[in-house]
Amino acid sequence: MNLPWLPETKLLLVRERHLAFLRLRRSLGGKVRIVEEREYPLGPTGDLRGAVAAMQRNHRPRLDDLLLLGLPLELFTVVHCSLPLAAAENLEEAVSYELMRHVPDDLETFYWRSYCREENDRLAVCVTLAERARVDGYKADFAAAGLNLTAVFPALFPLAWMVNEPGLYVSGGEEACEMLLFDSTEILFQAWDGSPAGERDAESFLARSLPLAENRGASIEKIFCWSTTPAVRTALVRLKPEAAPVEITSLPESFYLNWAEFPYSIDLISPEVMKRRRLWFKLEAAALAFFLVSLLSLPLAVVAGKGHYLARVETRLAETRREAEKLKDIRQRNRELIERFEALGRLAREHARTIDVLKELTEVIPQDAWLRSLAVKNRRIYLQGTSKSATTVVKALENSPLFKEVHFDSPVVKRGGSETFKIVVDLE
Repeated sequence: MNLPWLPETKLLLVRERHLAFLRLRRSLGGKVRIVEEREYPLGPTGDLRGAVAAMQRNHRPRLDDLLLLGLPLELFTVVHCSLPLAAAENLEEAVSYELMRHVPDDLETFYWRSYCREENDRLAVCVTLAERARVDGYKADFAAAGLNLTAVFPALFPLAWMVNEPGLYVSGGEEACEMLLFDSTEILFQAWDGSPAGERDAESFLARSLPLAENRGASIEKIFCWSTTPAVRTALVRLKPEAAPVEITSLPESFYLNWAEFPYSIDLISPEVMKRRRLWFKLEAAALAFFLVSLLSLPLAVVAGKGHYLARVETRLAETRREAEKLKDIRQRNRELIERFEALGRLAREHARTIDVLKELTEVIPQDAWLRSLAVKNRRIYLQGTSKSATTVVKALENSPLFKEVHFDSPVVKRGGSETFKIVVDLE
């Protein structure tokens, strides 16, 4: 039974030549079923906007629908780290500090999401990052069609969960090639061809990457090819003759995958909005249950001669539908207002605090000190720079009433007549 007024999950996978569209539905047992599958060709240069516009015209996604977009692996970085159990009390800050050792650029230039679980009395953390500028380009393509993306992730990753078999998964060939090693619970290895566009060679990429995948300790007994060229499959047979590649021509009709717990996705919508979406879905499901119960009671009411009771039920149903439509409009306006106020509040708080910090630093830091970078995150400041005496900089910061807990973040490096320092400062 198709109920267009209920929220749906729509999975979109960007491949070399087209955009794959999957309309999903979750059963009461938690199993996800593919109820519709379609492909939309991309533009001559891989342009996505035309395919998104065609998808929007044909399927008319609702505001409450989950739009999950799978993108090429080259956009993402996956970081695994381990933290003490005590870090769970302030997990986001602990993960942010740990990522500074793994990500060369400022975290503000990335979308990222962490997923952690307890393992051997520590927190095993998996962080998925994507370049904000490139993801914003895809968001703009959807925004042009009046759609908002819910989450992004590497397109090849959910394929492994759908097939649900350990092995090596390979995709692409002509323009790009990527692979991952899956062991039924997590991704053990992933790689993509990072050569310049004119120098990409799928066979060379496979020859380099297969030994690295095998070094992860999991034997490669099966190779699954998804949207690959014959040249890639031939190269795989030559490089791994003991594991003949299997071409995935169609996706499984049903599978188990909880998108909220999928460790490699990055949410593009705030958690508060997602909670409101889930609450509204429950309200709509309750209304559907009430409607079905009312329909089931119809034959009994006719037999018992309780026509007047049915009339009252129908009146209540009509009122419920009208109230549901009103609530839907109110909820949409409230959501827009909340997001606008939250953004304005964050901007005001960050702007005021940043101005105070910059003013104080300008006044207290010695004249012979030069700052190369400054980052303010929550209530902590990260400074990098040079001075004739790094200790003088620390003492100057300690004497300021605006700062506390001033310490070096790494050993001071002396070069000629200057010292290079990294200092961490907490705000009072």
